[in-house]
Amino acid sequence: MRLYVITGDRGDELETARIVEAALDGGATIIQLRKKSMPMVEQYPLATALRTLTLAHEALLIINDHADLAIAADADGVHLGQDDLPPDAVRALPGFEGRLIGRSTHSLGQAQLAMNEGADYIAVGPVYPTPTKEGRAAVGTALVSRVAGIVDRPFVAVGGIDHDNAAAVVEAGAHAIAVVRAVYDAVDPAEAARRLHELIVTRLEVARR
Repeated sequence: MRLYVITGDRGDELETARIVEAALDGGATIIQLRKKSMPMVEQYPLATALRTLTLAHEALLIINDHADLAIAADADGVHLGQDDLPPDAVRALPGFEGRLIGRSTHSLGQAQLAMNEGADYIAVGPVYPTPTKEGRAAVGTALVSRVAGIVDRPFVAVGGIDHDNAAAVVEAGAHAIAVVRAVYDAVDPAEAARRLHELIVTRLEVARR
């Protein structure tokens, strides 16, 4: 996990696939399909199109919230919020075997619980204020550092992260960052993804020295 790109709500199947392909060309290693207002009947063909693209780029495809769609599209996993089913219930679903479960967390306690519940990776945030999580208070880089100190599996920092503040997030302990607007809404998604991926890798190399 390095650059985790989440789809924005705007755009039909063709536009979303175009943006995702550009993000993959730029270095995105995980794509999450998140379309809160798109009907499921439209999300299924989009998910299958993204599955083809991610396989071609050796990247992972994660479906937000909907384990049934993840199974139907043969995605690599599902990402669950705090109000979704617990990880063990999702893992027991027929056809879910071998897939990943991610869990959104907003506090140290939630991060610890997600690990105890068996999530394969956790997301920590929102690090900074973001319109994609209206009403959710930003947790800041301090929580990223605290989670980095206890986590025993991959985690990704998410929320309001862009090229201007991503370095601070990596320096706080995140080895991966998730973005929506910084890539999905960029004029040049491929270039935006390339710059972010390069920043993450460079900062991690500096931290190892």
